[in-house]
Formats: sequence, structure tokens, C-alpha cells
Amino acid sequence: MKHIILYFLILLNFSAFAQQTVPEGRSILKAERLQFLKNNNKEGNVSVAEDADTLEVLFETIEQPKFIYNLASRLPLETENFKAGRVFLVSFDALTEKSSEETGEAKLLIQLKQSDSYKDNLEHSINISSHWQRYYLPFESTRNISKDDLAVVLQYGFSPQSFRLKNINVEVFDPGTALSALPKTAITYAGMEADAAWRKAANDRIERIRKGHFQLKFTKDGKPVPATDVEISLVRHAFPFGAMLHADSVLNNPQLYDRFKDAFSLTVLGNDLKIKRWARKSSRKNTLNTLTLLNQDGITVKGHVLMWPGFQYNTDEVKANKNNPEAVKKIVREHMYSILDATKVKISHWDVVNETYTNKDFQNLMGGEDFLYEAFEIVKERAPEVRRFTNEYGIISKGGIDEQKQKWYYEYIRRVDAHVPGAVQGVGIQSHMGSDLTPPEKVLSILSYYATLGKPISISEFTMDVQEPEIREQYTRDFMRAAFSHPNVSEFMFWGFEEDDNRKVDIYKQDGSVGAMGKAYFSLIREEWHTELKAKTNAEGLLDGRGFYGLYFFKLKHNGKELIGTFKNLPGMPKELEIQL
Repeated sequence: MKHIILYFLILLNFSAFAQQTVPEGRSILKAERLQFLKNNNKEGNVSVAEDADTLEVLFETIEQPKFIYNLASRLPLETENFKAGRVFLVSFDALTEKSSEETGEAKLLIQLKQSDSYKDNLEHSINISSHWQRYYLPFESTRNISKDDLAVVLQYGFSPQSFRLKNINVEVFDPGTALSALPKTAITYAGMEADAAWRKAANDRIERIRKGHFQLKFTKDGKPVPATDVEISLVRHAFPFGAMLHADSVLNNPQLYDRFKDAFSLTVLGNDLKIKRWARKSSRKNTLNTLTLLNQDGITVKGHVLMWPGFQYNTDEVKANKNNPEAVKKIVREHMYSILDATKVKISHWDVVNETYTNKDFQNLMGGEDFLYEAFEIVKERAPEVRRFTNEYGIISKGGIDEQKQKWYYEYIRRVDAHVPGAVQGVGIQSHMGSDLTPPEKVLSILSYYATLGKPISISEFTMDVQEPEIREQYTRDFMRAAFSHPNVSEFMFWGFEEDDNRKVDIYKQDGSVGAMGKAYFSLIREEWHTELKAKTNAEGLLDGRGFYGLYFFKLKHNGKELIGTFKNLPGMPKELEIQL
């Protein structure tokens, strides 16, 4: 049934293009070189079918490698320099032969490389049908690309599988061509149907775990205020919804900062607390001033990141000592001491060590993970009031099927705790979502897996690569609903909130209008997950209510005067709250 639905969506998608002129592209594929395709690892194989009418390439994953990118093939291209904004189209026919997935589909990640940094890569992940099907994957460059960096890479280091590709092409289009003018295979995910069962179950959990009863007793001069109309509305959720900010935006862009404060109660500074920025003493004053202002405005601040064990994320001084483990330890320790002391009481919790699965320079230099454990111990001893989180990517994204990495991260957290008892107080799961959108039920199962560690879970860096507004809005809403419904999820953070050149988050567009992800976000926190109540106090001045946990505003009239105030509805608070007017 899944294949039928997907095929129907693709037919709808392409029928729309049949009624309009599709721009003509210029192929940059060296088709004659496809017969020489190979992979970069013994755990897989690439071969060309000799008896096919057209050239067919068979890709096999014999054994799942440690990283998905450990099995990859680069398409042969005629390379040249391209400016930001150029659109490309990768297309091919594909067929799954063998699969380890319950869906019976093979998986393929297609990557457009724009620079030597993985952070600039653009990616589409697809499930390949069990019958021949044409796939169209458009890309739009987000930066200038040099001919030395341009590449289209096929990654297939998933569970054992095999699939065939034929009629492969890579095209580039004239400057000014809109991405929306190109055909694209429809993006779907299990559980997106309006009547999906998971959604009702999630709503039931939200009602149970994110809301509570309250009873207000209004008094004046010690006497009850009876038979009085009261209006009550939720001002801010107790659950922290947040987004990444930069110090410069807080200090120098008041309009942007006001929009942030109107929407969020939690933030993380993108680069300002990392070792490279902190090492520049000229930047520290602005960072500390930013923290002070955020604290004054009631914004909770998460520190990011105390240690990042890849040389590329560290200072030149660290890199210059890459063969001297003791020198690196000394430099990084001094950084941690300095920043923890300077930010005391300003930071609520820290990403203590970041992305340790792929960044192993420190571990390789020092012969193990002991220095990573030490980072947690330093925070525990030097700033015991600060909660300590791990942070990792690729756990929920890419369809949520990278079980090897999921298990590694789980065991890594246990290892940290085994060496420094109670070291890890929260589990950070980044959630950078590509086009292989993880079904909400899979998201919930992964969250439940990490919940067995008995720790809060942070959705620490939610982004979306998908640009179609409808799917972008719907998936953001579904993902948020799944996360908010899980009892172990303690915060939800977007990695940014105003759309920038990377276009991974658009709570707001640059002109201040609400973006697709913003429509999803505000429809939840300001409508569906909002509480408003109009009621009348009884003869004892009591008013009963139920609503989402958080800070509330109330308004009433007494003796001809309008009186206003606030109260909190939080788990574990006394059922009856007396409000003295």
C-alpha cells in the first residue's frame, strides 16, 4: 500500500509539471565514465551489468559499515565554478533488489558537496521502490562552489541491501532558474495521514503529562471574593521551547531580539561560547553582556559547547600541539576553567562534550576517552549547579535507521556515567532532518530507547532541509507533537529561528513574516497548546481550572476596579493557590 500511495503522489507531482514548461538543463555528467564507478570500502561492491540494454549499475552493501558515508561512490562530473543560487537536478531510474528493511526498500543518500566542510553539504535521502521508478532530486547551491569542491556523491552504507540505477544524469540550469520549476520526487513519511493512530495517542499523553488542575482562591483583606468573573490565559509554557541565537543579534538587532522573546523562553548561543570565539578576549565582553541581558529578560541559556574533540573545531594553539597530548589537555582544561568561572549562574546547562562519534582527534591522540570523562568531572566539581548534557547528531535523522550509531551513543553515555558517577544529566539529540523524514512513531521509539537511561532528553538542534512549505509545516508540527508527548523530553530547541542563507529554519522570514515552520510552531503553542479560561468564583472565592503548565495572567473586576496579576501552574505545586488582591 505504501508503494501505491507513493506512486500516486509522484504521478500527481509530475502531472503538474506536464502542464508547464520544464526548463532545459545542461548535463555535466561524464556518462562514459560511469562504467568505472567504484566504492571506497570492502564492505560493499559496485558493478556494471553487461547484458542490459542501457548501462545499469548495481550497488551492494554486504555489511553495514561504521558510518553511512563509508560506502560511497562519486559520480564523474565535468566540474566548473558555480555561484550561490544555481540549481542542479540529479535524476535516475532505480530498483531495489534486496533490503534489510521491513518496507523491502533499499536506502540511498545523494549528496551535493559545496565545500570541504560537511556542514555545507546538501543532501536528499530516498527509499528505493521494488519496481523501476524514476527519481528526481533538485538542489540549489547555498554558497559559491569551486570546481575543486563540486561533487555528487552516492552514499549507501546502510543495512545490507542491493539496488540498481540506470539512466543516471546530473544537470545544471541557467542562472535565475527557480528550484520550484524542476521536477521532484514527492516526499512522504509514514504517519502523515490526518487520521494516523499515533497522533491521537500523542495527544492523549500531552493531555496527561503537560497539563494539570489548579484551584485559585481570590481574597481581599483576608475575605473571599465571591461571584466574580475572572479571565485567565497562559502567558508562557513551563516546558522550554527555544532557538539558537547569536550574541550580536541580542545586542545589536533589537527588532529581531524582540521577535525571539515573543516566541521563546530558551536559547543557546551558536558560536559565542565555543573555544575559538572565547579565546578571542575581545569577544568575551559582548558574550558576557549578552548572557546578562538574556538572564534579565528571563531567557534560560544553555551553554554550547564546552569540549568538541575534533581539531578543526579548536584553536590554532590546540592544532599546533596535535602531537602533544599533555599540551592539548592543558589548553582545553584552562579554557573550561575560564569559561565555567566567567559564566557562573548565567548558564543553566551545558553541552559538555559534542559529537564524539565522528570527532575522535582527542581520543586518538590520548589513547581513549578519559579526557572526555574528565570534562564532565570538571563541570561537576567546578559548577555543580549546572546540568550536564551530551549532544550528538544522526540519531533520529535519516529515517532513524542508523541503529549502530544509536547503540554506540547509548553505550557512550553509560561509559561516561561509569567513569564519573552521575556525570550525564541529560541526553542531547540534535534532529537535523533531511528528506528521509523519520516517521513520528519511529521518533517516539528512539526517544523511548534513550529514556531507559533515566535521563531528560533535549531535542537540541531541530532543522529541516526540505523546502516545500506544505511538507515543511506538516512535519515540523508532527515532530513537535511526538516530542512534546514523550515524558522524557525536557526541552525543544530550533537551531535558529529567522531564515538565513542555509534555509534550515524559518520560524520567521527575513521580512518578519511567519515561515512554514513558524506556522506549525505557533499553531501549536498559541492555539492547540494554549489555555484560556473565563469563569466565575464561587461563594468561597474559589475558581477551578485545568491547563498547560506554565505562567498565567489573570484579570478581574472588583469594586469597580480592574485588577490584574499572574500565577504559576506547575507540577507538584499545592492544589489551592491563594491570590490576595
